[in-house]
Amino acid sequence: MKYHWKNIFKESAGILALMAFIGIAGGHVLESIEEQLILFPILLFLVPILNGVGGNLGAVLGARLSSGLHTGYIEADYLDEEVKENLLMTLLMGGMVFGGLAIGVSLSSFAIPLGLTFIQLILIVLGAGVITTVSITFITVFTTLYSYNKNMDPDNVVIPIVTTACDFIGIVALVFMIWLVII
Repeated sequence: MKYHWKNIFKESAGILALMAFIGIAGGHVLESIEEQLILFPILLFLVPILNGVGGNLGAVLGARLSSGLHTGYIEADYLDEEVKENLLMTLLMGGMVFGGLAIGVSLSSFAIPLGLTFIQLILIVLGAGVITTVSITFITVFTTLYSYNKNMDPDNVVIPIVTTACDFIGIVALVFMIWLVII
């Protein structure tokens, strides 16, 4: 893989354009729960956290896998031990972060009336976090290995795909958990 701006542009341009449309779709999904967001503003507070933490987890995993592939430390195989270990550690980190967030947000409901019960907040935050983490972890592994196997530089495609997918998945996961727990 040769590092030249033409290669980077060729591998990234179409993906970036597609990701813009996916980002717009995420906004439309978020708009579908506008009424619940007005009634329970704490839920709106969760959107950037879900998207940010999920995107960061995916970006770190993508960078680790990409670096491992470039240096030969990781084989471009889904069954590679290093791939599996990185996948599991990302899932564990996501569970810890979203578990802590769920407890923190839920405990704040005792001090500040948020309109939702402790259990509702735990279920919404933890459920949306788990859905986002699991989805983005598998998307990251697939995207990294697929792009590498297609002789593309994962550094050019993984981060845009992962961060945009996370923005969309985080919103959809939150909407799903709100629908499941509140509606």
